[in-house]
Amino acid sequence: MELKKLRYFVTVATLKNFTAAAKSLNTVQPAISRQIASLEAELGVKLLIRNTRAVTLTEAGSYLLENAQRMFELEQEIVTSVRKIDKGEIGQIRIGYLASACFSFIGELVGLFSQQLPNVRVQLTELTSQEQIDAFNKNEIDVGFSRPIPNDMNFQLDCKNIYNDRLVAVIPKCHALSKCESIAISDLKEENIILLNRMKAVGLFNKINTLFHQEEINPNIVSQPHNMQTLLTEVSAKLGIAIAPSCVAKLYTKGCSFIPLDCTGIEVPLEIQCLKDNNNIIVEEFVKLTTQNKKLIMQLSQLELSGHYPPK
Repeated sequence: MELKKLRYFVTVATLKNFTAAAKSLNTVQPAISRQIASLEAELGVKLLIRNTRAVTLTEAGSYLLENAQRMFELEQEIVTSVRKIDKGEIGQIRIGYLASACFSFIGELVGLFSQQLPNVRVQLTELTSQEQIDAFNKNEIDVGFSRPIPNDMNFQLDCKNIYNDRLVAVIPKCHALSKCESIAISDLKEENIILLNRMKAVGLFNKINTLFHQEEINPNIVSQPHNMQTLLTEVSAKLGIAIAPSCVAKLYTKGCSFIPLDCTGIEVPLEIQCLKDNNNIIVEEFVKLTTQNKKLIMQLSQLELSGHYPPK
């Protein structure tokens, strides 16, 4: 059925008058009569009973009117939704994030975004850096909060710095080094070292290894746990000393001391990442909001870290 014929029928059936329908549709009565007759011929049924005073509906006509009205309501909803999607007012955004690096600000940031675009559904998924790369490749996330990705792996991503964390030594509280105000990499030469598994964060692992190699030290890596909470648990169990971003101090840290490293090259950036060929206005708006709130993110992250370092 052509929508024009159906719209003419709905107008006549609603107003129950051909003359009034012609005026409402800004056309002439014979044109409406031709469209209704064509529709009845196409369906092979009688839809309207017309007399000198009024128009009444057959049973088939009543059924068609009810469902045609629903169809036109749906048509208007579709048009409205398409326009809102084009403006980024409705839809969804899938965000992957590093838990330890984002706990301090992700709730506040997503809350601000939801106030700005209340009809956009936000899906948050905790993922390691490597898992975020895989998720981008599988089109499972739209945005990621992650550490810098090695150049040979980030050719498809647009990356923007959010804030710079710093590396710290995570030391058992009973260890002699836990009383220090700062620690040099050379102080760890004879220590058992715990690092986050390389496959979970290639860039971070390589950065820490570089610090040791700059001091011509071959670190005695005794463990590579797959998540930061396990890393902290192993330190508290006195299995070794870890080096990690200071943001891990926001996790469960009983038995651990966090001591600043006294060396260069200890900054650990956090980035917001999305696909370079992204054409999703919702993603663009979220990235824009995030970069506009870099100062707030930094303040929230630093606030969460207070009290974890030994007093100077």
